[in-house]
Amino acid sequence: MLNIWRLKLLVQFQTLGTMQRVSEVMHTSIATVSQQLSLLEEETTLILFEKVGRKVQLTHEGLALVDKVRPVLNQLADIEHSIKDNAEDVQGTVRVAAFTSALEKIVIPATVRVSSTHPKLQIRLTEMEPESSLSALDTYQFDVAIVAYSEKPHLLESSHRQVIKLGTDDLKVVVSEQHPLATQKQIHMEQLKDEKWILEPEGTYLREQTKQLCRQAGFEPNVVNVVQSYLSMHSMIAAELGIGILPELAIINSVPGIRIVNIKPLASRDIYLVTRKNATTTRAISIMSEALSQQSLF
Repeated sequence: MLNIWRLKLLVQFQTLGTMQRVSEVMHTSIATVSQQLSLLEEETTLILFEKVGRKVQLTHEGLALVDKVRPVLNQLADIEHSIKDNAEDVQGTVRVAAFTSALEKIVIPATVRVSSTHPKLQIRLTEMEPESSLSALDTYQFDVAIVAYSEKPHLLESSHRQVIKLGTDDLKVVVSEQHPLATQKQIHMEQLKDEKWILEPEGTYLREQTKQLCRQAGFEPNVVNVVQSYLSMHSMIAAELGIGILPELAIINSVPGIRIVNIKPLASRDIYLVTRKNATTTRAISIMSEALSQQSLF
């Protein structure tokens, strides 16, 4: 019988692309991942990997095995959940990944409600960027992912994902109350070409969307400050150290010294709840997904 752990590593490698990333998400060493996948090749008598330059990638046989294994792993997860579903009280664990503002405004309130009505159900929350959470969902590290997306929603979908739209989150320009544009009701992006910008670190979703909006208006943002927390961004803006763009969900209205201005034309992002196909047939995941769907964005 094939080793389930090794099959999980194989599926994760197909999703994540490198031994290092697999080792990180599985909390083990690169050497262990490499050794276990080599043993899987021996078990299957198949050549699963090949070197292309300095990179290692799956062969056609490896990809074919992943296609066969993924639904089996999904079925095993369903069996585990169904055993727990037979209990009189809903129990088990639901793992949720969500980006920062969704975690605070959507996931935490929904979790509080579910925990009060189903005390035996454990909800585990992780703050994570959308792209990372989707990969983690596909590799069975999470059961539910809350993601933000500004492109066409069908790009989120795949044969093994179920996608539900939770709502739309408008983007706003945030300036200090002393800023010349603070009294305007709306701003065209072209008006911001000479501004100093405060953005999140490279690779984050909001930074990329902000840069895209600037480029569409014909300029590159002059990034003078980089922050990881929205509270820090608010404080810097209030201190007149730059301006920023934030989704409405992330705006902290209690911070003094800032003004919120609409962008024209309207810029927004859509927020989605993503699970693996058929995952919501289990009671625990269904209950949590329903609570998240019912949670108001604002």
